[in-house]
Amino acid sequence: MPKSPTKPNTPKSPTKPNTPKSPTKPNTPKSPTKPNTPKSPTKPNTPTKPKTNRLAVIDLMVGMAMTLVVLGHMSIGGEPYWYSHGLHNWIYSFHMELFLFLSAFLIRYTYKPIKSILEYTSYIWRKFKKFFVWFLVIGMVVALLACPVKGIPFSGDYMWHSLRLLLLYPRWSETSFFWYIYILFGFYLLSPLFFRLPQVVRVLTCIATLFLPMLPESQFLAAYDFCQYSFFYCLGVLCAEWIDEIRGVKLWQWGLMSLPFVAWTAWVFSQGMEIGFEQPQLGWWHIVTGVSSLPFFFLISKALQKTKSVSKILTLVSKDCYWIYLLQMFVIWGCVALLNHLSLKDDIPFGIFLVVTTILALAIPIGLAFFAKKVIIKQH
Repeated sequence: MPKSPTKPNTPKSPTKPNTPKSPTKPNTPKSPTKPNTPKSPTKPNTPTKPKTNRLAVIDLMVGMAMTLVVLGHMSIGGEPYWYSHGLHNWIYSFHMELFLFLSAFLIRYTYKPIKSILEYTSYIWRKFKKFFVWFLVIGMVVALLACPVKGIPFSGDYMWHSLRLLLLYPRWSETSFFWYIYILFGFYLLSPLFFRLPQVVRVLTCIATLFLPMLPESQFLAAYDFCQYSFFYCLGVLCAEWIDEIRGVKLWQWGLMSLPFVAWTAWVFSQGMEIGFEQPQLGWWHIVTGVSSLPFFFLISKALQKTKSVSKILTLVSKDCYWIYLLQMFVIWGCVALLNHLSLKDDIPFGIFLVVTTILALAIPIGLAFFAKKVIIKQH
């Protein structure tokens, strides 16, 4: 609106009488180019450039976090000490905190305001189809497969019990690793309500969630998981809102903030392994290690932007991380079953198994997602 005063200045149509100056008339044909000036709508698009730059770093962080999730699921029994008390401990000290922080960041960053109950209902339905339908389908498929594998007699009572665990106690279900999909769906449902709060209230809520892990543990409706990770959800939301200020932080400052995590990493792989340290699964310590990992992986992502091949791979992993999360355990179980069938489990070094299985657990879901998208595009 304040620009309206400039419009009265535009009636410098008196200058148009100057346009009759034939020399200026050749310039007037450029007026048709001024209809191209409505390329002003592109100016609102220009801010998208910084956005894509920021998201490029986030994509790399998501790609690394997803790779760490897969690496952390290689506890197949009989794994070497360097994995069980070294790499596995290190990964489980921060990886899901990092992953949920990035998920919350993207929820806020890509959020389109919801203005009515009808829009909110439509929003819930979209998220239900994307997250909860697959959660239920795959969860029940795994419950069916558990019958022959574990020697459980199939019955209606067993299937009802499996469904009840899946809906009410996801950590105790056959697909216990799906707890993340469960709470992510919950955070998606709460997000439109949380975003409507004043930012001051959201900041205070973020601080208050630091104390939620102190509550008595309850696996009903994954309540304790919500308590454990709510801080990282709130932190991710706030960081998405403060992205411009975060971009102003210097690289040396990121490096300085990364030092605690570097020190923690060095300790885990040296003294931690020597004393047989086992990473606690829950508690405040995860808040410390999870927060300290954020600047470290941001800095690594900035460095990896200069390596095109690695950047492309991690961006691809980030793009299809949802399908990787859904299917990666099937690939890992398949690789283990194949080795057992061929009696090669004890003959192949665990390091080779770790690398090959991780690559397959990332590549196969990506390939299936690509194929599915091609089929959908052809149908439409």
